[in-house]
Amino acid sequence: MPDYLPFWWWKWWQRHQQPKPAPTPAPIPHSSGLFRWMHQDRDLTTVGAAALETAKRGTWTSLDKKKRARQFRAFVVMSLRIAPLSWRQVPLGQLGPHLYSTPERNAAGSAIARTLVLLAPDNIRPGSDIVTNEGDPTQGTIETGIIHAVTILLVTFVAIVAAYLGGIAVQSIHAINFDDEITKRLLAAQARSMEILSLHIERERIAGHELPFDETERSMLLALEDVQRRLATQRHRPLPSPFQGATELVKATTSFLPMALLVFAAFFLIKHHDERRS
Repeated sequence: MPDYLPFWWWKWWQRHQQPKPAPTPAPIPHSSGLFRWMHQDRDLTTVGAAALETAKRGTWTSLDKKKRARQFRAFVVMSLRIAPLSWRQVPLGQLGPHLYSTPERNAAGSAIARTLVLLAPDNIRPGSDIVTNEGDPTQGTIETGIIHAVTILLVTFVAIVAAYLGGIAVQSIHAINFDDEITKRLLAAQARSMEILSLHIERERIAGHELPFDETERSMLLALEDVQRRLATQRHRPLPSPFQGATELVKATTSFLPMALLVFAAFFLIKHHDERRS
């Protein structure tokens, strides 16, 4: 285990590793138009931890082309893993409001997924299966029985975006502009948010139930949303929704305040009324 890989992250990531597929899994029928992104990596755990450090330091361009592609693909997969905010297994990329018990949790998961959407162009659609192997060029066919792989069904917009980003990571045309300052800040904020959310999820797993976000976690997520708005404004587009029913932390927090004020006002009036009667 490398020195920069925190023990808590390694344990959390290991628990979320998908089991190795059977030697001859049944292929998904393509008559339905359903496509997949399969990403293979011999050491996704270590590469993912290295990608977090690269993102926080903003040193993507210091990596060679192949290493940068490998780390960025791991970064995308990690984003899909953390977005559901659950220590239980959730199919990668299949996000929706049904996964979240509160608007605030919805907003946190939406923020993680939204970063991927902001990095991709509008109106993309899959035309075939996509296969990526570490930092190698993208392939267009799926082989069955491959180990060290994660599979994402392209049934939601964020899953399609993730497959697109994983596929174009090594291309010179349409590739991510890692030199752009706002893009670097976005990826750094994403990495910090993923780290703090993974710690939160681990605490929930130990407790056996969901826990409220603390002020540090909310501040980190609000900072991520702020960078997302800056990038959306720079591109003259509204803040995108990564899946149907997604919300924003600002809206989730704001919607809670009127109810809290009403409860407080009711409590104050009842108490004042009791005092007058006594």
